[in-house]
Amino acid sequence: MRARRISQYRPWRDEAGASALEVAFILPVLLAMLFGLVEFGYNLFARSTVEKAAQVGARFAVTGEGFDTGNRVALIKDAARPLTQVLSGSTGTGVTIQVRSYPNGTSGAATEDSGGDPCQTVEVQVDYRYAPLTPLVGSLLPPEITVTGRERMVNEPWAVCK
Repeated sequence: MRARRISQYRPWRDEAGASALEVAFILPVLLAMLFGLVEFGYNLFARSTVEKAAQVGARFAVTGEGFDTGNRVALIKDAARPLTQVLSGSTGTGVTIQVRSYPNGTSGAATEDSGGDPCQTVEVQVDYRYAPLTPLVGSLLPPEITVTGRERMVNEPWAVCK
């Protein structure tokens, strides 16, 4: 007669549910990485957008357009605003555009809401405030994130420099 092997039940060798347990451990880590990547990508997109908007506003500012009519600051802001609409929509909420000039190069006090005179330095600053997008990573970040783009250029001599 042959000896029969009696299978014994060994609970520590049972592998039923092991996959579910592995997924339970790995899924939060993968979701955190995915949400972090989304948050980082949006922040990078917002940063490059406001920097480009400030650059476009400063490029427009150095031309001196609107100097004679007195609406120069409004025209500078209007030049920078279309780029920020992709961030805030047509309402423009969360975006502020500031224009200032420096009469003595970049040193000294700035004159707010001024495009400056010929040969003076003009600065356009675009700020965008947004709340984090993702729930998991957003709870680790501040409730509001401010992204700033700033560009300084020297005005062209459209008139005699002072």
